[in-house]
Amino acid sequence: MTAVTTVLAVLPAAVPMPRADDALAGTLRGLYAESARPGERWRRRNVARLPDGRELPREQAYRDDTRFVRAAGRLLASHAGDDAPLGAWLLGTLPPGRAGEAEPVLLGALRHPDPRAAFEAALALARLGTPRARAALAGLAREAPAEDVRTAAAWASGGIRARPRGLAPDFRRGVSWWMSETGADAGASSFRRLASLGVTWVSIHTWDPLQRGLHDPVFAEADRHFGFRDLGALVRSAHAAGISVMVKPHLEMRGYEPSEQERRILRGTDEPARRALFRRFEARFAGLEPADHNQIEMRSDADWRRWFAGYEAYLLPYARQAAQAGADLFCVGRELDTSVLRRESDWRSLIARVREIYHGPLTYSANFDSWAGIGFWDALDFIGVSAYFPLSDLPEPTVAQIESGWDRWLAPLEAAGRRFGRPVLLTEAGFPSIPTAAKAPWREERLPADAALQARCYEATLRAIARRPWLEGAFFWLWERSAAPPFRDPSHAIEEKPASFTMARWYAR
Repeated sequence: MTAVTTVLAVLPAAVPMPRADDALAGTLRGLYAESARPGERWRRRNVARLPDGRELPREQAYRDDTRFVRAAGRLLASHAGDDAPLGAWLLGTLPPGRAGEAEPVLLGALRHPDPRAAFEAALALARLGTPRARAALAGLAREAPAEDVRTAAAWASGGIRARPRGLAPDFRRGVSWWMSETGADAGASSFRRLASLGVTWVSIHTWDPLQRGLHDPVFAEADRHFGFRDLGALVRSAHAAGISVMVKPHLEMRGYEPSEQERRILRGTDEPARRALFRRFEARFAGLEPADHNQIEMRSDADWRRWFAGYEAYLLPYARQAAQAGADLFCVGRELDTSVLRRESDWRSLIARVREIYHGPLTYSANFDSWAGIGFWDALDFIGVSAYFPLSDLPEPTVAQIESGWDRWLAPLEAAGRRFGRPVLLTEAGFPSIPTAAKAPWREERLPADAALQARCYEATLRAIARRPWLEGAFFWLWERSAAPPFRDPSHAIEEKPASFTMARWYAR
C-alpha cells in the first residue's frame, strides 16, 4: 500500500458542517470572486475589511479564524466552479503556526477528482515540507493521473525525471526573469528554485518607460535608468545556482504621465484613494491599444540621429554593467524592428560600439511578425526572435493542433539560420492563461483564466522545439509572481501554475 493510499485524512465534506463554517466558506469565495486583471500582479495586494472593522491584505484575512481550515475544506468538497482548487490554495496560505491543521486536509485532497485541486494541494504540501507531506508527494509522483500533478509532486519530493527523448543536453533552457523576484537575497532563492525546475539560463530584463511617443526623438528622463540596482549580485546568485544570464534592456513606451496630485496619491498611504485612482485609470484607458515600441519611427534624418544618440546613451551603460557583472549574453534591443528596417547601418554602428564594451556574445530580439525583414544578423552572434506566433484559431485546441501551428513559422527561421550562419534563439516565447492563448500569444486580456490551455501551449511548443535541434535555446515569458490565486491569473506569468511544471518535464536533464 502506497504512502498516498494510507493517508487517513478525508475531505471535510464527509461530515456535516456547522453553518458558521459554511458562512466563512462563502465569505472566502466572495473575497476571491472577481477574476484577476492581467496587471494585478504588479499592484499592491487587495485588502479585505473584516467584521471587526480591520483592513488586512487579502492573503492574511481570516487566517487566524478557528473555522478557516474547515471552511477551506468545505470549498474543497464543492463541485461548483473552481471552489475546490480555491480551497486547496487557501490552505496553503496559512501561517506556519497553523500548518499542522491544514496537513491532514491537504493529504486527503491529493486524491481529489479535480486535478486542479490536487495540483494546488501538492504545492501547498510542498510549502509545508513535513516528512509526512514528502512521503505522500513521493507516492503521488508515481500515481497521480494528471501529468502536471505528478510533475509537481516529483519536484516537491526530490526531483523530476527527464524525458527519454527530450531537449539536447546543451539546449539553453531559459526563462525571462523579472526583478520583482529579486528579494533580500539578490534572487538566490528564486534562482535555486528555477534550477530545481531544470532552468539553465535566465534573461534578466529591465523596464524603461522612456519613449514619449512613436515619433519623438528625445527620451524622457534620459539620465535615469529604471533597471538594475546591483546586476553583479544578481549574476553571482544565478551563477551560484548553475544558471547563465542574458541581460536584456527593454525600452518601453512612456504611456500616461500622472499629474502631481495623482503622483501624491500613488506614493501615499491612503489605500482607498489609490484604489479609486486605479479604477479611474482603468475606465479611462479601457479598450485602448497601447502604442507599440516596434513601430517607433522618426520623421526626419535629423530626428533619427537624435533618437540613435539617445538610444546609445541608454544602451551602453547597460552593456558596461553586463560586462562588469560577468553576464553571459547581451541583447542589444528588443522589438524595435521598424528602426532596424529603416536604419540598419546605424544599428550596425551601435553594435560595433557595444562590442567595444561588452566582449561576450550578442543578440537582438526581433518581433515575430517583422523579424524576416531584418538583415544585420551577421553582425551578431545569435538570431533572436520574440516568438509570439499565432498557432491555432480553434476554441479548444489540442496539444497536437497547437504543435502543428509551429511548422509554418519555424521553417523560415531554420532557413535564416543557414543563410546567416548563426544559431537561433527564441529570446521570448510564452502564452497568457486565457482562452485566446494559442490564437494571440502576445496579448493579455481580462478574460476568464485558463491555466490548462497555457500548459498545453507549453507542451506543444516544447515538442516542436525538441524536433528541431537547430534551435539552440528558448526563454519562456514569464517567471514572475502571479496574481493570487494563480489559477485565476490571466497573465503570461507561470510561477505556481501548471505550465511551469510542463516546462520542467522538458527542461529536466
